[in-house]
Amino acid sequence: MQPARTRLTVEGAIIETMFCVIDKQSRASIPFILNPTQRKLDLGLGRRNFITKARQEGVTSYILARFNVACMTKKNTRAVVISHERESTERMLDTVHGFIDNIRGPKPVIENSSKSEITFPRTNSMFYIGTAGAKAFGRGDTITHFHGSEVAFWENPQVLLHGALQAVPDLGDNEVYLESTGNGAGTWFHQQVMQADRGNTAYKLHFFNWTDFPEYNWPVTPEQAQIILSDLREEYEEPELVHEHGLTAGQILFRRNKLASPGMDFDLTLFKQEYPLTLDECFRATGSSFFSKVKLISTQYWKEARPHYRKLEHHPVSGFHYALGADTSAGVGKDSSVIEVICFETNEQVAEYTNKRISPEVLANEIATIGKEFNNAYVVVESNNHGVVTLDNLRKMYSLADLHRDRTQNNNLVNMGYRTSARSKPYVCGDLRTRLAQGLVIHSDLLRNELLTFIEDENGKLSAAPGCHDDCVMALAMATVGLPRAAIRAGHRVYIDSVTDPDPFSFEAIFDERERGKFPIAPQHASSMEGLI
Repeated sequence: MQPARTRLTVEGAIIETMFCVIDKQSRASIPFILNPTQRKLDLGLGRRNFITKARQEGVTSYILARFNVACMTKKNTRAVVISHERESTERMLDTVHGFIDNIRGPKPVIENSSKSEITFPRTNSMFYIGTAGAKAFGRGDTITHFHGSEVAFWENPQVLLHGALQAVPDLGDNEVYLESTGNGAGTWFHQQVMQADRGNTAYKLHFFNWTDFPEYNWPVTPEQAQIILSDLREEYEEPELVHEHGLTAGQILFRRNKLASPGMDFDLTLFKQEYPLTLDECFRATGSSFFSKVKLISTQYWKEARPHYRKLEHHPVSGFHYALGADTSAGVGKDSSVIEVICFETNEQVAEYTNKRISPEVLANEIATIGKEFNNAYVVVESNNHGVVTLDNLRKMYSLADLHRDRTQNNNLVNMGYRTSARSKPYVCGDLRTRLAQGLVIHSDLLRNELLTFIEDENGKLSAAPGCHDDCVMALAMATVGLPRAAIRAGHRVYIDSVTDPDPFSFEAIFDERERGKFPIAPQHASSMEGLI
């Protein structure tokens, strides 16, 4: 008995009933039966949609067919499809003509059929297909259905789309689809998708990974599957993919074939961009992403506790130890002031505060409040620029024993916090990269996006990709600087690097002795640059 098929929209039902497509293998005309990706899209559409996906999953074919249905059945439809290149535009126009010429039923009356436009006189409708930049749509045009294809590859998409989207009325059953495979981080399309992912726009986000598509799961015999799964290749991340994402032997075989194909040349970054498994992989900073592994676990327990402040429920836990990192901005709306909190025992992000409008002075209050909330967390504030102002206020309201400073110096303001420089930034960012690769869990989409768009440029400089931010990244890096102190408090012996030998009679050295249970002070001998604590 065949399983019941999922109900389709009216447009989807018409497509399956009347339209045909060309079979990839036989090149024959066959009924257009929606594949799983097309079916999910058909049932989940909004009026405004962003679509990111793997290559050749049939999204564009579905939208072309949907617009064709609208032109045939709805009066005064103005459907516009814009592609990124002329060859793609021509292929799409051929596809629409194929729908019309091979329709299973009465053919629609066509009045005008040019290189870019088809008109339907009985419904007074028009279907235009063009190339980005070839025609400027302005406020004088009215568009009821708009599809921007491969928007991430357009030059100046924000400028090109402005007139077109202004031409789509806000009221009525008008439809907008902005669709693309990924094309690196920091682009306009990437920024808009991330906003949609966080629910900050009127656009609904649809993401289809390559494992959703049956054609990317090649048929294998049980014997072949056993051979493939018993010889997984770590250099291609195959054991992780099977363990964490449940890839089948057929999917592994497809992936290996694609990686070995000309042009792909075993480039994992390129494969992930064109055949993403997660939304993150669509927008990795191609060839230069600094953090190779970011373990995001989305959970219902990551919630907004108050404006600007998100935390993981059930934390803080009595007896657990926390490290807090902070990155300070001017508070004028350009960059964010950020607080990140990590739990030593669970090795995960447990809190995050972000605010573009908080002054450096007032940020100290937030740090003190959150630090005390998390069992008097060990606090590390980046002391560059406005961080000095934050630290000046913070030291008046928070225990000096719990504030990070240069271990070789006294408690003067100039010695407090952690100063990043051309020398120290690679160190702390490298340490963060190691901790992420070893399983540090994050829960914040905002932090995840910043980590994946943090790059090392051709000159070796570490920073956010153009158009992106790294405030959360640096706050998290500061928190990892404090993790060894959290480990000490938890009773773990750890190595702490120091540029120079610490003063054994400084306040912090005495504090260390107390934390290790060696009080009164143990005999003070000459120490090395790398001391076992």
